[in-house]
Amino acid sequence: MSSMQRIQLFLFFMPVALAHYYSIDRSLLSVLSALVSVSLIVLASTALISRIEHGTLRTTIGLVIIYLLSFYYASQFISYYLQGSYFNQQFYFHFNLTTLRESRAAYFPLLLLVIGWTVCVMFGFYYFKDRLPRSNYSLPTLIGIFVFALMLDPGLRPSVVAMANSVLSPRIDSLDAIAWEELNLEPDALTNTQLTSTAGKNLLFIFLEGVEAIYTDENLFPGLTPNLQALNEEGWQLEDMNQVSGSSWTMAGLVSSLCGTPLLYESSIGGNEILFSRVLDKVTCLPDVLNSAGYQQVFMGGAELEFAGKGSFLRAHGFGTTLGSSELIDELEDPDYVNGWGLYDDSLFAQALEQFNSLAASEQPFNLTLLTVDTHHPTGEPSASCGEYDQIDNSILNAVHCTDYLLGEFLDQVREHPAFEDTLVVLASDHLAMRNNAYPLFPTDYQRRLYFNVLNADVAAEAEIFATPLDISPTVLQLLEVQHDVAFLAGLDLLHTSLTDARRDIYDPDRLNAIRYINSNHLSTVEENIEYSLRRQTLGEIEFSEGIANVRFSGGQLQFDAATGDPYFMLPVLPDAKFDDAMLYLTLETDEKLGVTIYFEAEVGQGYSEENTLQRNIEAGLNQMVFDLNGVANGSQIRIDPGHLPGRYSIHKLEIRAQ
Repeated sequence: MSSMQRIQLFLFFMPVALAHYYSIDRSLLSVLSALVSVSLIVLASTALISRIEHGTLRTTIGLVIIYLLSFYYASQFISYYLQGSYFNQQFYFHFNLTTLRESRAAYFPLLLLVIGWTVCVMFGFYYFKDRLPRSNYSLPTLIGIFVFALMLDPGLRPSVVAMANSVLSPRIDSLDAIAWEELNLEPDALTNTQLTSTAGKNLLFIFLEGVEAIYTDENLFPGLTPNLQALNEEGWQLEDMNQVSGSSWTMAGLVSSLCGTPLLYESSIGGNEILFSRVLDKVTCLPDVLNSAGYQQVFMGGAELEFAGKGSFLRAHGFGTTLGSSELIDELEDPDYVNGWGLYDDSLFAQALEQFNSLAASEQPFNLTLLTVDTHHPTGEPSASCGEYDQIDNSILNAVHCTDYLLGEFLDQVREHPAFEDTLVVLASDHLAMRNNAYPLFPTDYQRRLYFNVLNADVAAEAEIFATPLDISPTVLQLLEVQHDVAFLAGLDLLHTSLTDARRDIYDPDRLNAIRYINSNHLSTVEENIEYSLRRQTLGEIEFSEGIANVRFSGGQLQFDAATGDPYFMLPVLPDAKFDDAMLYLTLETDEKLGVTIYFEAEVGQGYSEENTLQRNIEAGLNQMVFDLNGVANGSQIRIDPGHLPGRYSIHKLEIRAQ
């Protein structure tokens, strides 16, 4: 064995050994299999490089091979370090430059370690590249060794099997192929084109980062969460809240809890992150319903809104105000009092109290949604205002104990406001705790459950009912006493579901495949399905009526003033659009109650008439509308009358999308 091979083996052993140290499955067989695999891969790769003549070609090909191996094993180590397992949807979802940029402060030492290790690997190859003796193994033999080594990789092997099963399993290519009732899915969720809802109670929704029910187990962690224990006695706590596929990280947990469908989608949709802004853009979520009912809605989280696209998604689904670390840090007395993710929980709750008081002072119903961050894996970063947990010396438990204390203090202050009596308080895990330094304290056979509790609910429903995050939105709307006509794809109203009907097979592959197909093809818009989108570049193609003045495109919105009543504008002719399978999405902000009318031609050249119109009555504020264009003549020009009164109009979104 050459000096290069010994050095490369030593260097590549490091991330592999560390990865399996952090693995949830620490079986000896997996560790041995991984070490044999990486040994064979390094030996086969260096032997292959040795067969290339000295010079630029050997250097170039060698650097490429060694870099690819470095990238693979470094990424594998990061995956195991962060989540205790091999690459999965959660890893790929966060595998992008935006996540790297927004999390660099939290994981700076880790990134530095990986970069330093990669440099050592590359330098080791470059230094010994010309001292590598030529291998006597034939090319077919080396390829065979390489393939065998890949088969030994304990992470790659099951992933390839799962991928093969997915490819070979029957694919869903139409809604007709879905057994809706058998799979406990709701087809009406695809037809929520016109929201009708009336307001009920206020909502205070608090997502607790990685705080699951196990932390409230007094037998395991005595005195860890005294405030949650007291709240459990006061509220409606569900004891069997189960995590489902597509809800196991923060963004997935938010989507599942707020939208009644998990964050499952086909990889072909065009991106692996929610920053692809039209993923689940057609789904109707809890905040969409509340927005339709006239709620003021504010989201506050300690981390950056750009991380995993939280801000974009929440704004697209009804939140009028979204506040992350960049927006909240200016309000801190000490702007340096931040952690790697952003604001500490004591700072977040302090500003949330001000926000609650401000919202409660208005006459509008409101939804204040919070997301804590101190308990973020793998070690947690508790606020400075908290004492440590005195039973067990562990940083994650210190953070959980701290957030419990801050939550109790916050709710005590909120209770003093008269609006509290008319406010539903929801406390929920965003997901089960990911791999953290308290994991060794979790019993291996423990039935882990998400935490969920509701205050001011006034219900006596079953606490042991089988539940998932997908059930939260329909259930919370019922508890809020919001009247609505919205259906949720995979969620149940637990208040009107029997114990028997609530128990579903949440791991049924047919059900998961159906949800993935529906989310990707019927609740999301892919770029090639956009027939028309209002942008600054397309503004010149629109024809405005004479009464419209001061037309401008500002902040991504089309704004104009109507000097007279009945303003209208004409969209350009779209010769390639097929309107019989298209929807027009219009988001309009106005100061008055208005009637919005879409005029169209049933036949090209026929002209406009009251008979061929689509109409909506809207309230003052922000209104989201969807119009079915079936019946509009292909090649005709669509006219939009945004209202019947003079005044200022602001159009936030205008798109025509093929279905």
